[in-house]
Parts: sequence; C-alpha cells; structure tokens
Amino acid sequence: MPTTLIFGGSGKVARQLTRQLVAQSHTVHSIIRNPTQVSEIQSLGAKPVVQSIEESNVSQLASTIKQCNPEIVVWSAGAGGGNPERTKTVDQEGAIKSFDACTEAGVKRYIIVSAVDVRDRNKNSYPEWYDEESKKRSDSVWDRIGVYMEAKLQADRNLRIQNGQRELHYTIVRPGGLSNEPGTGKVAAGKVGLGTMVSREDVATVVIECMKNDGTVGLAFDVVGGETPIQQAVKEVVDAHVDTFEGQY
Repeated sequence: MPTTLIFGGSGKVARQLTRQLVAQSHTVHSIIRNPTQVSEIQSLGAKPVVQSIEESNVSQLASTIKQCNPEIVVWSAGAGGGNPERTKTVDQEGAIKSFDACTEAGVKRYIIVSAVDVRDRNKNSYPEWYDEESKKRSDSVWDRIGVYMEAKLQADRNLRIQNGQRELHYTIVRPGGLSNEPGTGKVAAGKVGLGTMVSREDVATVVIECMKNDGTVGLAFDVVGGETPIQQAVKEVVDAHVDTFEGQY
C-alpha cells in the first residue's frame, strides 16, 4: 500500500485522514510542529515528524520528504486563521515551500486541502452557479476571515500557475464549512453552493478517493454536505472534468 506524508498532521482533517489511511494499511508520516503531540499522532498509527514548516526552508522540507519516501503528499496544514502573520507564513508561504520541496524530492502526487470560495474577488463576480444565499455567505466569510482566504488563494494560484515548472500531479480539494459530526459517506461535490456543512471525516474520505482516482489530477473541486456517495461524487467530478478554480484566480 502507498506511503503518505501529511503536512499539518495534528489538524482535525489530518487526524481523520490518518485514521482512515492506517485502517487501509497505508504507512503514514505526519509532520507536526509541537513535540507534545507526538504520542497522540503515534496513537493514530502514524509516524510523527517534528518540524516547523515556518522555520524550515525548501531544502530542509525536501530532505524530510526524501527520508519519508512517500508516493503521496497531502497538505492539510494551517495556522488556524487567528494570527494574520502566521496565516501568511503557513497557509500561503508554507504551502508554496511544500510544492517546491516535493519537486526537489522527486514526489509527484500532491493533494492540497484548500477551501470553498477561494477566488480573486477583484477579477471575477460570483461563480455562475451561486444562488443568492451562497453570495451572501461568500461575502460574510470574506469579511470575517479574508486574510485566510487570500492566503489560500495565493497558494492555490501558485500551485496552478507555476506547475508547468514543477509538474506536480496535484488535486485541490475545496471543502466548505467543516463540522466534527460523524461522516455520512455522502457529499455534494463539484459546482456546489455554500450552505451545507461537511464533516471533517467525509473530507478525509474525499481525499482518499482522490488518491485512488487519477482522474482528479489537475482538478480543483468544491465539497459540501450532500446525498451522493463519495466514490460516486468524485467520479462524477472526474467524468464532467469539473474545475471550480478555473477562471477564479
């Protein structure tokens, strides 16, 4: 089974992802910042790597990737949105360093957990599939956590625009509002509205389905709560070649 390296392994989505991957006999390496979390990560069945994304340069991150020797790298790190400076250094600059580190380490498959509605609001009006409620929610989110959304935009934009140089086999998973409720195994994916929260457990399952479905390479798609089984939802995104970030950056 594949070996996966997770950036931001102590996060709630990352923990759900770790549990599921380990249950499927994957080897999981998990980069965390705080050494006090080592035992928790080990209890999930992962191999913790204590390293600061903020303080590490590209070559240091690449060295860690080489040591772990993963087939797949998942970015699920974040500063939590509370500190604007750390949001930029982790969610934006840290993510970009990880893109370059994967290239230096020779790892191609890369999945980033981003966020729904990440887009250049100066360039575009609302996505055409947004209803009035989604537009209101979009404005509210950007008013409250605009620094975070802008950091995610710059990271996703860099991944997309600079990939001709890196040639990563990337997928951008863009979940909506997150809950800690148990997963249902069902979502709505692709061009969706912003109204329905999605459980972190289901987001982790979507990431794993992207690992299994090579048709997701090069795509960015939104995920919220819904009624479509996750495998089918991802397949429908692939079959329709849905890309919700296209034209939004």
